Amino acid sequence: MVTQTSAMREWREHWPVVAAAAIGCAIAQIYLQSMGVMIAPLEAEFGWSRTQITSGLLIVALLTLPLSPVVGIAIDRFGPRRIALTGIVVYSVSFACLGLAQSSIWSWWLLWLPLALGVLCLNPTVWVTAISTLFVASRGLAIAVSMGAIGVIAIIAPVVTNAFVDTFGWRAAYIIWGSLAGLIAFPVTFLVFRSVKDIRPSGSMSGSRTAKTRALTGFSLRDGLRSRAFVRLATVAICMSIASLALMINFVPILASLGMTKAAAAATAGLVGITQLIGRFGGGFLLDRFNARVVGAMMACLPIATCLLFLGLGPSPLFASLAVLIFGLAMGAEVDVIAYLSARYFGVKNFGALFGIIVGLLTIGIGVGPAFASLVYDITKSYVLVLWMIIPLFLASGLLLLTMGPYPSFDD
Repeated sequence: MVTQTSAMREWREHWPVVAAAAIGCAIAQIYLQSMGVMIAPLEAEFGWSRTQITSGLLIVALLTLPLSPVVGIAIDRFGPRRIALTGIVVYSVSFACLGLAQSSIWSWWLLWLPLALGVLCLNPTVWVTAISTLFVASRGLAIAVSMGAIGVIAIIAPVVTNAFVDTFGWRAAYIIWGSLAGLIAFPVTFLVFRSVKDIRPSGSMSGSRTAKTRALTGFSLRDGLRSRAFVRLATVAICMSIASLALMINFVPILASLGMTKAAAAATAGLVGITQLIGRFGGGFLLDRFNARVVGAMMACLPIATCLLFLGLGPSPLFASLAVLIFGLAMGAEVDVIAYLSARYFGVKNFGALFGIIVGLLTIGIGVGPAFASLVYDITKSYVLVLWMIIPLFLASGLLLLTMGPYPSFDD
């Protein structure tokens, strides 16, 4: 049994890695968390439909799905640090360049191609791989802390983006965000982000030596792909990502359709970050101490309550806020649960490649979810049908997680 002393030693030696991963996770989400606010000004200036605007996210999904395994293999071979540094440069420059879009919808879509490559190199596989090789006793909490920055940016991004747009315009907002992402994330990642592949054992780093040995245990790539656990986690990734992103990216338009002003809708949508942090840290604590399958199933089913509140309670700011807060609890633990279970079921020998595929499937939701919701809205002029259609996806995800089998044991 892993002792509390082991967990404390892991944090003492490797906390800078978690801090760098947290910053990386945050900046990699800004393009997504700002989209809800950007829809209205883009629609007003160019006359594009919401389906056309959010199709940029679909481009990210279409490129990420086939290329995530390639990036995962590269992470296993070269280490996550090199991939992260490359991704930050591509991401920050291409994100800023979204402000150069012209009236042709093709210019908008073309600008998303390099951004998709940047997002690909900054997906959770990069950060979780490093953490999973350095942390065992406190792996769940370490993943939760790094991913917790997503909750922080979910609070900040909608409100700050709205302020940028109102003050400087949507073009400048993209340039500012892209510049901030690069100037903050690159130096931090360069200085402190490491995995066991980047650490050379010495007489004073016995803990790191242990982590390096442990990194060799786990499924082969072929066995991992054929495992029952992989099929289930892959299915959960698809269902949860489509349903979650269909809801989250359209929080501002949904709340506006309930009668809120744009500023109030953006502020309410930002509340998701509060409980996202609670769900993330609480989920990490629970994953290290209780049955992760049960924890995951509970979190997967929570957004059903959000959908029902939106459907049944009308334009009440109080209940709209409650619905957003409940959703945040689930989203705080979603990726953490999948990452934790992936490490437990696959091991870390080929974690980058196997989890990279899972992340690729998660990214389907970034493109398909918002585009699907926008298409339904363009046809029906309402989000009611969207809410009813995503409820079964949340329920199916919970049942799949709950019924996963026991963890495999790997020879050390």
